[in-house]
Amino acid sequence: MLISLRARLAVALVAILAAAFLLAGCAAPVAGWSGAQVANQVVYFGSESGKVFAVNAADGTVKWQFPTDKSLTPPALYATPVVADNVVYFGASDKNFYALDATTGAVKWSQPFAVSDPIVSSAVVAGGVVYFGADDKKVYALDAATGAKKWEFATGGQIWADLTFANGVVYAASLDHKLYALDAATGAKDWEFDAGGIIAAQPAVANGVVYVAGLANVYALDAATGKPKWSQPFVASGWVWSNLTLADGALYFGTLDTGNVYAVDATTGKLKWNAPFTAGGPVRSAIVVDSGVAYFGSDDFKVYALDAATGAVKWSYATNNRVVASPAAANGTLFVSSYDRLLYALNSADGKPKWILDTGSGKLVTPTPASK
Repeated sequence: MLISLRARLAVALVAILAAAFLLAGCAAPVAGWSGAQVANQVVYFGSESGKVFAVNAADGTVKWQFPTDKSLTPPALYATPVVADNVVYFGASDKNFYALDATTGAVKWSQPFAVSDPIVSSAVVAGGVVYFGADDKKVYALDAATGAKKWEFATGGQIWADLTFANGVVYAASLDHKLYALDAATGAKDWEFDAGGIIAAQPAVANGVVYVAGLANVYALDAATGKPKWSQPFVASGWVWSNLTLADGALYFGTLDTGNVYAVDATTGKLKWNAPFTAGGPVRSAIVVDSGVAYFGSDDFKVYALDAATGAVKWSYATNNRVVASPAAANGTLFVSSYDRLLYALNSADGKPKWILDTGSGKLVTPTPASK
């Protein structure tokens, strides 16, 4: 009875918070959460200083930054830059969508969008088309080479979640509680699913199944029809914010109120670990799985590495502020940015820093601390 009462209270609290969030207009917070992507030994990321950087992955030297003479206004960046065919694509806080030359940082094209808040959703590029969602409650498809609009689709709410492309379908989650499956060629709606709460986490797709989180519930849907295959409530841990990650038959995600991180069986939805791992603060970062290790950041200022099979801690590293952005793992290095305006390159094996870049000055932090 006590557990049931606690569960009901938790659901009620989440509902109240969600209602307050929606009534407030769902305005994005001042600080952004742009993550990193690694391509051709270069790290591309959006910084708290209001710029997009291209940095040598080996030593942290800056190859270019955009803009060169100022910061984007307002400075917060949310979308993670996406690299395809030597072009960097991202939506910015100045309400423009950009395509930059990945080698030089020069603008290839840009398109303004009449939205009231920054473009939050990260893009996805497929078949010569770039897809993204915006705060004007629309999903856009643009020609990747020219920026010309191919189609748009209107949802009932702002789009914060990153889009997912799979098998000719674009999956777009909205703050109107719904997941939309759109024909990538035309923008026509194949189906929609009401998740029962605002969706801020990117869906994951594999083997004909779409995974989506709405508030405290995670759903597995048939990709062809949108019909649920299973659902699991996580009411004790609150809103699922972090992007859903699939790896080796497991679905990984973090939650807000207690900072719990879960690994569940992708086929059944059942817990794989004996118990969730609990960080010292909310987990908004995606759980990035690489070579059997799950990496993520938390509001407790730390970056964590867990054994992906068991949830046991392998190491943690303390930054100087919240870690909301999702990390990127490549070639034995974990790249992660913090609200302290630093980009950290950590050894994937033990968490020791290889180099740290100050994005405000564009210079390396020296000497690099051995550990924290």
